[in-house]
Amino acid sequence: MKKYIIAAIICASAIAQAQSDQSATSSTLQFGREAIDKAPEGVLPFIGAGGGYTGYDTNQNVEGTPATMKLIGSWYLASPWVFDLGYGFNNQQFTHDSAIDTASTEGVGEFAARYRTDNRWQMGVIFNQFFNQGVNYSSSQGDAQFTGLQLLKEFNMSPAWLARVGGRAQALTSNTTGLVMMYLIDLQIGWNPTAYKTSVKSTAANEMVEEDMVVESVAPARPVAQAPQPILNDVAMTSLISGSTPINFSTSRYALTNQEQQRLNRVAKVLEDNKDLYERVEVRGYTDSSGSAAANERLAQRRADSVASSLQRGGLDSSKVVAVGRGSEDTTGSMRQDRRAELVFVGVKDEDALRRALSNIQ
Repeated sequence: MKKYIIAAIICASAIAQAQSDQSATSSTLQFGREAIDKAPEGVLPFIGAGGGYTGYDTNQNVEGTPATMKLIGSWYLASPWVFDLGYGFNNQQFTHDSAIDTASTEGVGEFAARYRTDNRWQMGVIFNQFFNQGVNYSSSQGDAQFTGLQLLKEFNMSPAWLARVGGRAQALTSNTTGLVMMYLIDLQIGWNPTAYKTSVKSTAANEMVEEDMVVESVAPARPVAQAPQPILNDVAMTSLISGSTPINFSTSRYALTNQEQQRLNRVAKVLEDNKDLYERVEVRGYTDSSGSAAANERLAQRRADSVASSLQRGGLDSSKVVAVGRGSEDTTGSMRQDRRAELVFVGVKDEDALRRALSNIQ
């Protein structure tokens, strides 16, 4: 019996030691999410709610308090425009006893087009169609159609959660007589998935060494020649290609022209085909010194994001490009030339080969 007990103890010790050795030398990958300061782009989902007042010019029966709830798809373009398309429900509580209904709940469709400013105000036109509610709003048809103006202020509740708060004023366009107005306060909550990127880290545990163990360092019999490491340079495209110029922007703008987008598409294809010649492309955005430091940093980042997004749409792997806003820190002496974005190649491995590849771009 003692033999079996001793054998079991020896086996357990051997297994524990093997596991300890494995944990000491093994490596693991840790996945995480890292928040990045990136402007919204593409189609984002929003939930919208609103409430307000419906007024009248001649027909008091339309007066009441509307309340809406909608699902909205909001399309953020690279240019400073946002388009909304949504559907939901509208409930109107009528305040006069002579109204046809005391309350009405039906579907409502919505379309909006708004301009985005650098300080994240959005302003533009909005159109609503209230289905099967025309008779309640003195409309000349079965549906009631309202058109007007909308003003929203956008801000971040967290890196990924967006909020838009504001209001609208609309007039009935399908009315028979008189003027019917609707005033609403808007609250919209949305999700921006591009605000996070996945990060991967490799970790390895240190090897365990017993305290009473002496480790001697034995020098090799002959010196081992180390292979020379290549020197990696950071080169701006304007320095790499003779006659190349930065991308310039108008005051307070970060949208690219069609000609610039087409050229960046060609640049992206060349860079993707020669991605072994460099580590990454850094798009650096700049502004002139006319605005505040905070506003200049936001505008510079949006200019860099606009160029980086164009390169990605042209086929360049997103892992090979990064956008950096530098505000007005690097002036050229000309305010017009300060409003720019530059491409800088980080970790260039073969400058001559990269120059030859980019020189073929028309």
